[in-house]
This record gives sequence, structure tokens and C-alpha cells, in this order.
Amino acid sequence: MATTKLSSARAKPKAKPVPAKKVVAKKTVPKKAAKKSAMSTADAQSMDLMFDLAAETFRVMSAPMRLKIINSLCLEEKNVGQLLEEIETTQPNMSQHLNTLFKAKILGRRREGVQIYYRIINDRVVTLCRAVCTQIAIDSDIAH
Repeated sequence: MATTKLSSARAKPKAKPVPAKKVVAKKTVPKKAAKKSAMSTADAQSMDLMFDLAAETFRVMSAPMRLKIINSLCLEEKNVGQLLEEIETTQPNMSQHLNTLFKAKILGRRREGVQIYYRIINDRVVTLCRAVCTQIAIDSDIAH
């Protein structure tokens, strides 16, 4: 029996030469500078969070009806009936705005029998409202 050697019908193509990569010198950052850079990222994230929270607060307070409700509740808690006596709107509209302010943690509420009483639990919002409204009144010559 004769043995035959099988040869590969396909020849492997020669590999093309790969161009040499350019060597870029890395800048070495001292450890203190690297730490400062990391803190800057943390500071930027904190600032982003602060601006997001501020924007959300302004969004909630952007409705004139909500500003009227906050103004009405500045001195004492009130139930929905008392608020409706002071602020001209419908009961469903009032309830919707009260719920928005409650969810935003600006108002707190308590039940007494069938009545629900609302009160301000975020004094910063009151301070912000007063500052903005007072400045607008001064700038516009509106009695405040």
C-alpha cells in the first residue's frame, strides 16, 4: 500500500504588516490633583442634584393656585372648607392642588373626623414664596 501525503490545497495568505502605533506620552497626574479631580466630579454631581431639587420645587410652586394655598396656610392649618372660603376655586381643583403640595412634602395633613386639615411642613418654601412675591410686588409697585 502506498501512502500519499495530503497537501493543503489552500495556501495561507501572508499577513499584511500592521502599521506601528503612535506612542502617546501619558501625562502623569499627581495623587493630590487626581483626588481633587474626583472631588470635583462629586461636587458637580451634588450641584446637579441641588439644581434638580430646586427645579422641582419651582415646578410645584409654579401654579398661582398653589401659591395662594401656601399663603393661606402660612399662619395656621386649615381644612378644605376654610381654604375654599378664602380662595375662589372648585373643591376638586383645590383637592388636586393640595395633593400635589402634599406629595411634594410642602404640606402635611391630619384627619379629624371627616375633615382633613393641611399645614405647611416646609418652612423654606414659605420663605422662598415671601421673598419672590415681595420682590415682584416691589418691582411692580403692587401692594404687598
